Amino acid sequence: MSAPRAHRDVDLLYPADGFEVVDGFLARGDVQEIVAKRFPHKRAFEVDGVMVELFLVQADAAGSFTDFWGVARHDWPADVFDVEADGLRVASAMAVSGYRAGWEELQAKLQDRRSG
Repeated sequence: MSAPRAHRDVDLLYPADGFEVVDGFLARGDVQEIVAKRFPHKRAFEVDGVMVELFLVQADAAGSFTDFWGVARHDWPADVFDVEADGLRVASAMAVSGYRAGWEELQAKLQDRRSG
C-alpha cells in the first residue's frame, strides 16, 4: 500500500482469544519482551533490534475486532486475514486502510479513558 521505507517496528495481527500462547513464549526468554507495551490488546518484544508488536484480534458474532482497554473497539473487515503473500497471511488492504482511517477516532476514545 506504500513504497518501501525504513521502519522502526513491525505490527502483526494475532488472531486468538487471548495471549496465553504468546505469554508462554515470552516467559521462555528467547526474546526480550518490551514490558512497557504489555496491554490487554497488545504484546511487544524485540528481535535483532526490531520491535515487534502483536495486536490481539478476537472474534465474536459481529466479526473480528480488537478491544482497546474495554473503551474502544476496532472492528476488522471480514477479509482481514484473507490475503496471502509468499505463504504468509498479511492484513488485507481494506483492514490496513480501515485501521488508518479510524485512528483519530480511536485515539480520541483512548484519550477520554486517560482523562476520565
